[in-house]
Amino acid sequence: MLTFAVKMKKDKPEYEAIRQMVEDVTGQKIQTPKDFDLLALRIHDRTNILLSVSTLKRFWGYVAKNDETRGEMRKSSLNALAIYVGFADWEAFCNRQETDNANDGSNFFYGHKQTTTDHMQPGDTLIVMWKPNRMISLRYSGNDVWMVTESRNSKLSVGDTFKCHVFVEHQPLVLVDLVHDGLPPCGYICGKNGGITFQTPKGQ
Repeated sequence: MLTFAVKMKKDKPEYEAIRQMVEDVTGQKIQTPKDFDLLALRIHDRTNILLSVSTLKRFWGYVAKNDETRGEMRKSSLNALAIYVGFADWEAFCNRQETDNANDGSNFFYGHKQTTTDHMQPGDTLIVMWKPNRMISLRYSGNDVWMVTESRNSKLSVGDTFKCHVFVEHQPLVLVDLVHDGLPPCGYICGKNGGITFQTPKGQ
């Protein structure tokens, strides 16, 4: 009974969902020691919360001393992961998962056009669109930071800044560390229904 209970806890749908979303936001699978080092740095950069590499490895099942500790993570660490992907805390993330599951909102995506900041230079621009008739123009500042230079029919304002590493067409776009109209940093999701499309201006 103990082994079964531990396995069920390790395989919580919320745990699988947060791992997947962290990898989506990071723009890569978390599989190697270097990946975990990079993830720890990015989490600290975006949330100002320091998670140890060993904690992340254990949560991803990369290393484990025994079955009882494998996959475990404290609430404070789960909060950090939730904030990293654009939610206020772990509870907010779980509440969203319950809503999505009730609406059959979970899915895998393959072959969608995507781009990451790994291939960009400061000054590069991007145009992002989503329904209904929303559009923002962005300028890249480096270190995953973007500034809104034009906004049409969107709640985002010119001059807003945020962090985003990966853009995937037909998937929602998660913005983290959004500074909007002088308010404290927050998270924001563009294109909850139907996702986004994006394009690079000609000549770039």
